Amino acid sequence: MTTTLKTTLYCALISTWMGWQAGAVDFYQVRDGIPNSRHFFRANTVGNQYLFFLGNSVLAGTGLKDANLRYSAQMVKGLKKHFPEAALIETRHTQPGGSWFGLYRCSRGQPVFGEVIASGHLAILDFAADDRSADLEQVKTSLEGLVRQIILYRATHSQILVYTLTPEMLQAYQAGRTPEYVRISEEIAAHYGIPSLNLARHAAEKIIAGEITFAAFSADGVNPTDAGAKIYADAVAKFVDALMAANPIPDQPKPSRLPAPLFPGTDDNGRIIAYEDPAVKRSGNWKPGQASPIGPFRHILVATETGAGLTLKFKGSEIGILDVADKDTPECEYAIDGGDFRRLAAPRDVSGPTMRPVSLARGLDRKTEHELILKVASPGTMRMGGFLLNGSVADSFAGRSTLERIDAIYEGMDPLRYQPPSGRFAHIPKTMAKLRDGGELRLVLLGDSIMGNTSGSSFELLLMRDYPKCKIVKIASLRSSTGCKYYREENRVQDYVLRHNPDLLVIGGISNGGDAEAVRSVVQQVRAKKPGTEVLLLTPVFGSVRDEHIRIFTREIDTTTNNFRFNLRKVASEEKCAFFDMTGPWWAYIQESGKTYGWFMGDAVHANHRGCQIIGRLLEIWFKQ
Repeated sequence: MTTTLKTTLYCALISTWMGWQAGAVDFYQVRDGIPNSRHFFRANTVGNQYLFFLGNSVLAGTGLKDANLRYSAQMVKGLKKHFPEAALIETRHTQPGGSWFGLYRCSRGQPVFGEVIASGHLAILDFAADDRSADLEQVKTSLEGLVRQIILYRATHSQILVYTLTPEMLQAYQAGRTPEYVRISEEIAAHYGIPSLNLARHAAEKIIAGEITFAAFSADGVNPTDAGAKIYADAVAKFVDALMAANPIPDQPKPSRLPAPLFPGTDDNGRIIAYEDPAVKRSGNWKPGQASPIGPFRHILVATETGAGLTLKFKGSEIGILDVADKDTPECEYAIDGGDFRRLAAPRDVSGPTMRPVSLARGLDRKTEHELILKVASPGTMRMGGFLLNGSVADSFAGRSTLERIDAIYEGMDPLRYQPPSGRFAHIPKTMAKLRDGGELRLVLLGDSIMGNTSGSSFELLLMRDYPKCKIVKIASLRSSTGCKYYREENRVQDYVLRHNPDLLVIGGISNGGDAEAVRSVVQQVRAKKPGTEVLLLTPVFGSVRDEHIRIFTREIDTTTNNFRFNLRKVASEEKCAFFDMTGPWWAYIQESGKTYGWFMGDAVHANHRGCQIIGRLLEIWFKQ
């Protein structure tokens, strides 16, 4: 090789290296920023400000001696610096399956799964480590589909993409190349205007510069040591400061416009179809509503019978299952569209119950109806959570009225057996007269989101069926996590009660803080301005198992201790209100159902459609003469 040629090559290499180094400070891109989240941070009016981090073991702080060095914790710290009054809460959701399963986990409806991940207003997505072995074509469509899912769930969501370092990324940066995973992710981020934080590049710079070895940065190649986490923390601080300086904070959150997909194969219809969905047909001995050995499932479908089967008809491009795999999980077999049965092996190397998302078929015609048949093929215990579907199933309630729908829901439940006490109508004679004889009954529900469940039960339709002469006008006057301690202050009864001109005021929920006297105050204020208003007081239903009415439950009201149910009954008697101790028959029904509490829950606190029907049918029984 000539000296001239050597010199030319050397200069080219130096030029390439210097060009990469010149852009090395750009380990983050602000793009459109997170203006909506900044609006919420500043306003601080939506309760706790949940930041949803989705990803892998790096989020969990695996291998760290100081858990506060997690980059997620550092991001919350950086945001708190700019919004010290905001009630920021870091929620981390680690999961298998990388961005592919993330597409399903962020779906718009999750009847079985324990939480809706995308229900906050800022989602931070970090799948680089779990996507290491994924096909890059799959990464394109799954990551873009995930981004679209979050926007479809709530158009005012903000998002951030994060890339943490892996050995493959380091090798690419050492060779002067942008890792393919980062390149694809950046295309997606740019297409949707999403900020991105390339922690991998920032860390690679330090390693290439000799400031730290890769072994000192990470003991396993993925999870940083404390020394590595400090490098991430430095990058996070710079990124958050830049993010906060970009773009003005809007007066109101602005919905995102969803552009056309970047990649032709992207499908944003990922969802988890609950095993209890009417579209899922069962054969053999299955037990629904059973307790799951792990979260975040609220309940699971269990079979111990070889040959027990499930069938699902659907439209979509991909179908899979989500179950709880354990040492005793059996082998299964499945067939698509009448084809030959294929084997789904029993899980190997599981040391205990583990969430298992499995794709069974990809690349299906999105517009054609397909059928999946799944069978238990060997002895063991199958614990189903649901089906992973990139598509849709037929709505079994389509074309039905609300009354027909709630009747169909209740038909699938064990009937309620409750005998209400006699004399319960003594303090609501005008209400009962309107129900019997006809006219319009204005009914105001006051309370929290549990009273929202009460409204959602559509119990007024049941009452109007029982009392066909009466027209009930139901007004749900509610505020999340709010009880009478709030409503009694600053003449709030005017806006929340009196302006609705109630004939019957129903007060309930779980947010009265055990303060029956606050309830008394609301009743007295209402009657002072609208004498003759009739009132029905309800004891709590649903809520967390830590709540008093569940934690120290007694079938009948405990008269030996100072408790809310007892005190509320006392207030009802003294203020001449009707009183329904709904807690007793509600929890007794759940205890005797043979199902876990989660079978009746929509999340950790609220009722699902079955839980709402417990409320509605109890009210129907209580009001019957």
